[in-house]
Amino acid sequence: MEQQEQARSYFSHWADDWQSKAAGRFKEFNIIEARNNAVLDVIARKTKVADFLDIGCGTGQLAIDVAKLGICSEGIDFAPEMIRIAAANNAKEKAAATFVCNSFFETKYSDATYDVLSALGFIEYISLDQLETFLSSCSRALRLGGALALGSRNRLFNIVSLNAFTSMELALGTLERLTEEAIILRTSGPENLFLRMAGHERIDPQPSSHPTTGIGVDIRYQFSPADLVKRGRRHGFIPHAIYPIHFHG
Repeated sequence: MEQQEQARSYFSHWADDWQSKAAGRFKEFNIIEARNNAVLDVIARKTKVADFLDIGCGTGQLAIDVAKLGICSEGIDFAPEMIRIAAANNAKEKAAATFVCNSFFETKYSDATYDVLSALGFIEYISLDQLETFLSSCSRALRLGGALALGSRNRLFNIVSLNAFTSMELALGTLERLTEEAIILRTSGPENLFLRMAGHERIDPQPSSHPTTGIGVDIRYQFSPADLVKRGRRHGFIPHAIYPIHFHG
C-alpha cells in the first residue's frame, strides 16, 4: 500500500537520526527511551517472560535491552536501514537479540509463541483493516496470559493542540466524546480507570486525510485509549494499564 511504502521510505531515510535520538540516553528527555521503559515495566510485572518480539523495532534498543535480561528477544522492521543499524547495535552491546527485515504481515508466526509483544510507533502506519489483522495475529501469537504493549499517537491531544487537528475533530463531531474520555483519564486512579471507561469505550470515525506534520507519510492514524481498548477487547485482550509517555507543552 502507498501508506506503507511512504513509511518504509521515511524510516529508511531517517534511520541514522532515529539512532542518534535512541542512543542519546539519560542526557535529556528521550521519547524513544520512555516508550521502551514502558515495555520493560510490562515485562517486569509478569512472573515469567521467556520469549519477546518487538514489532517495528527501529534501531533495536528495546529488543537489545530485553535480551540483556536473559529473555529470547526478537525484533522485526521492514526498513532495511533500521535493521542494519539494529544488528550493529546488537553486536556492539554483545547482546543476543535477533533481528529480521520483513513486514509483520508477510511473516508467519506460530500460535502461542511469545509471552510479550510490543508495537510502539507502529499502528499509525497501517490501515484500519490491517490493524484488525494485526490484533488478531498478536492474540494468536501470544501464550495464555501473555501481554501486548501497544503504543499510539494519542488522539486526545487534538483537543488542546488548537490547530488543524482540532479543526479536524470539530468537523468530525468527536470533540465532546474525546473530552469526556480525557476527563475520565485525568480523574481516575488505576483501581477504577477501566471500570469508569467501560461506558465510554468506542471507536471514533477516522478522517479520510490528516493534517501535514512534516513527516512524509500522508496518513498517520491516531487512536484514543478507549478506541484501542475496544478494538483490543474484540480480539480477546483485557486492558491492564495506560502509560502516558510524552507530554507536549
